[in-house]
Amino acid sequence: MSRLITSAALFAAQAHQDQTRKDGVAPYINHVLEVADLVACAEAGEIEIASALLHDVVEDSETGVNEISRRFGPRVAQIVDGLTDDPAWEELPRPERKALQAEHMARATQSVRLIKIADQTSNLRDLVRLPKGWTRREAADYIAGAKRVVDACRGASPFLEVTFDNAVAEAMQKIEEFPS
Repeated sequence: MSRLITSAALFAAQAHQDQTRKDGVAPYINHVLEVADLVACAEAGEIEIASALLHDVVEDSETGVNEISRRFGPRVAQIVDGLTDDPAWEELPRPERKALQAEHMARATQSVRLIKIADQTSNLRDLVRLPKGWTRREAADYIAGAKRVVDACRGASPFLEVTFDNAVAEAMQKIEEFPS
């Protein structure tokens, strides 16, 4: 494993310490590690794997893109920036936010789109693994939004696209058990 990847993993773990997934229990870093693993399974390079590890750091901590650039280089910073939602989107309802993400992804680089597919796949897997806190309607809305985002990313990685489609099928089946 490269120094870039191990440094990014350590930095992400520190940035996300004390953060949990929606269930309030699972450590947030598990999501970041799964996204990086999916990107590695897609045979992406160390720049993309490091960027996957850092993909939520700017949104979820006090770290800025300039610090990412200083620590990990301009290419990683460019990818992380491409994966970071505009802060103005934060208060929007999920369907509007997902529509804006999809528009953004349609113009994004292949590296950004590849990591975004892995991110959405991990989110759907967590919806299945960690259903606490989700209603059937919220889950269905999330799945629809994730599909819209990934549809804008298609062509970046056939492997990740199939993996995402499988996660959608599993999530659709699982949400039937969720409370209304």
